[in-house]
Amino acid sequence: MNYSEQLEAAATYLKKQLNDNSIESPHTLVVLGSGLGPFADTFSDSLKITCESIPHFKSPGVSGHAGAIVFAKTENGTIAFQQGRLHFYEGHSDDEVNFPLRALRKLGCKNLIVTNAAGSLNPNFNPGDLILIQDHINHCGRNPLIGPNKDDIGPRFPDMSEVYPKSMRENLLAVARELGIEIKPGTYFHVSGPSYETPAEIKMFRAMGGDMIGMSTVPEVIAAKHAGYNILGVSCITNYGAGIVDQVLKHEDVKHEANKAMNKFTKLIGTYLQRHN
Repeated sequence: MNYSEQLEAAATYLKKQLNDNSIESPHTLVVLGSGLGPFADTFSDSLKITCESIPHFKSPGVSGHAGAIVFAKTENGTIAFQQGRLHFYEGHSDDEVNFPLRALRKLGCKNLIVTNAAGSLNPNFNPGDLILIQDHINHCGRNPLIGPNKDDIGPRFPDMSEVYPKSMRENLLAVARELGIEIKPGTYFHVSGPSYETPAEIKMFRAMGGDMIGMSTVPEVIAAKHAGYNILGVSCITNYGAGIVDQVLKHEDVKHEANKAMNKFTKLIGTYLQRHN
C-alpha cells in the first residue's frame, strides 16, 4: 500500500468512527504541543481515538504528547484536536510526522492551528508568554516536501510568502484584546533537536531574526501549506534560550511552564474557535 492509499485508509477509518457516533466531519485541526494536550479534554461532547488504533498512524514517544485524536462537537461544528505530535528527532520520516494532518485534510479539515512550547530568543519574551507566530525560519537542514511531489495533495512549489494569513492573525489579536490576554507577535526559529542549543547558537539564531525556538511545527506547517490549509500558529514560551539566564534546561520544566499557561491558552484559543471557525 503506497502513501496515498494509507492516507485514504486512515481517513476512511476516521470517517466511519465519526458516522458511528453521529459526529460531523471536522473543519479545523488543532495540533497541541508539549504540555498543551489537556485542552482537548475540556470539551464534554467529544470522541477520543488513540493514534495506535488508527490505520497507519504512529504514537508519539515524547513525554507530554498523549497520542490521540479528539473530535469535539461545538456550536460551530466539529473541531479535531491532535494530542501530541511526532518529531523528526525521534527517528520518524517527514511523511510520518505529517501523516495525521494530511489524513485530517482528506477528512475535511481546511483550517489548522499549530501550537508548541518554545524557548525564548527575545529578551522581551518570558516563560508563560503566548506568542503569535507571524513567520518562521526553517533551520533544520531539510524540507518535508523533498522527493517526488505528491500531486494528489498539493503543488510542487507551494508559495510561502504568507504562511500565516494576516486576517487570521488579526482575528486572534482582536480576541486577545477583548479577553485582556497579552499575546505578542514573533518569528519562530526551527531546529531539529533533540539536544538543546548552546549559548553561542542562541546568540546566532537571535541575530538571524528568531524570537522563539523549538523542535517542531515548521515541518508540519510546510506540509499543511502544501495541502491547502489556512494556518494559525501560537507558541507558549516555557524557558529562556541557553545563556540568556543562568539555568539548566529540562523537558520537565517545559511541560510545567506550559501547564501554568494552560488557563489563558485555553481561554484564548477556545474563544477564537467560537468566533472564527
